Amino acid sequence: GHTTIVAIFRHKSLTFSGTLAVSVAFVCPRTACVMGYSSDANSVVEAEQRVETPHSYTSRMCAASRWIESRRSDSLFNEPLAYKLAGNEGRAQPMGEWIMVPRTRVGDDVLREYYDRGVRQLVLLGSGMDARAFRLGLSELRVFEVDQQTTFDVKEPLLREEQPTVAARSVVATEFTQRGCWGEDLEASGFQPLAPTVWLLEGLLMYLSLDDTEALMREIGRLSAPGSVAFHDGCSASYVQGGRGPVVGGAKFLGGSDDYAEMWATYAGFRHSYVRNFESIRVDRKKREVAIDPNYPEATAAECYGRQIVLFVTAEKE
Repeated sequence: GHTTIVAIFRHKSLTFSGTLAVSVAFVCPRTACVMGYSSDANSVVEAEQRVETPHSYTSRMCAASRWIESRRSDSLFNEPLAYKLAGNEGRAQPMGEWIMVPRTRVGDDVLREYYDRGVRQLVLLGSGMDARAFRLGLSELRVFEVDQQTTFDVKEPLLREEQPTVAARSVVATEFTQRGCWGEDLEASGFQPLAPTVWLLEGLLMYLSLDDTEALMREIGRLSAPGSVAFHDGCSASYVQGGRGPVVGGAKFLGGSDDYAEMWATYAGFRHSYVRNFESIRVDRKKREVAIDPNYPEATAAECYGRQIVLFVTAEKE
């Protein structure tokens, strides 16, 4: 067999099988922006290309953190591509390992659990510089990476000589705050709404308003078959109340909720969920896994109210 790589931008897609030997450019009518890159291995880039938005910059910070973790002998995951995906700008300011290491590993664990159950479709919303398609070795998995155009302007040239270890990898350049845009773009890329999906929304919802989060969840609900699951991190309402949310890499935290479980049930139809207080989670270096304190109470709305809490949320559509 062969690995298929799909690049999608506003309902226009190209599929490449085998070795890439083509230049590609995509135009988004809504934003009049162009994404282009050349696969010519002889081309020379004199200056490292940088991303153009704070949100995309945070993805390079995250990649730097994954690279640092990957160098450890007791690492919880190994992502060798993270070094070049981080670039100089990301490696200069890595994201905190306190959140990145457990979040990445929990995302991996959720994906593997549902892959073992037969789920073969993964959507990375706010994928950033994620390289799961190149490291997990899930040979029947179809991966859809969804993010801003500037992310893929930088990311795709760095990956052009790399071979994914999944069945297919699709790149979807879009905007989450343009209502209806990203879901249409995802479907145009070959996403199958009738098949169950793992949705990973790592480092995304805190940068969206609650109105945008509601719209995002509604679209996920529309696109999700029974057996689908979502995992994301987030924060309680007090964490961002009154505009006091932190600014990370120039990107400000906008949204937090005390009741993500109710939001998933109401807006997406994901009625089976669990919200964890991040304080219940620790990295077990000896066992090289994430350990969860079973005696810690669920982070219900009552538990979150008035408190500044980091949350890990899993929600399933039965």
